[in-house]
Amino acid sequence: MQNLIADFMNWFTATFAIFREPPLSALFVVFVSVTISSISNLAMKRFADMRTLKRHQKQIKEFQELQKKAEESQDEKMLKKLERKRGYIEKIQREMLSERCKPSLFFFIPFALFFAILRGFYSGPEGDLIVAVLPFSVHKVLPFLVGWIGFPTAAGFGMTFWGFYLLSGLGLSSILQRIMGTRVM
Repeated sequence: MQNLIADFMNWFTATFAIFREPPLSALFVVFVSVTISSISNLAMKRFADMRTLKRHQKQIKEFQELQKKAEESQDEKMLKKLERKRGYIEKIQREMLSERCKPSLFFFIPFALFFAILRGFYSGPEGDLIVAVLPFSVHKVLPFLVGWIGFPTAAGFGMTFWGFYLLSGLGLSSILQRIMGTRVM
């Protein structure tokens, strides 16, 4: 089994070697991020009841606004009324969490395997490889990021696979959620 995995990783590394170094590595990671986010959003549309999620989110938002107003005005009557409604709000929050997690059940193992492959692809004998270089020195302002998501380079701050994937994924997933209609908030 070990040989099979090693052989696959050797084939993958040889086939996609052009995508191991910047700038193509950054483009490849952005492509991976968009692809995975799109698959997740399509699964959300397919397996989750988006109408119900949006309706529940609206109810939760209204409840939170009323609660804020009642607390600011110290309206005891309104606070008691909202306290009675709190159980229902907590129930629909649990339902929303359950509904949003459904698609994750289908894709957790395939995504985990895919990320394990990419983690191996963007690692070398000396450690993690740089996939993108930010043209400024982030490490001077946020020194704790060194070694966690990247390393200082002559050109700025070099980000490793995980750091750059998180950066691009967080930015792009919100945009894709809006485009695909899976944003609930």
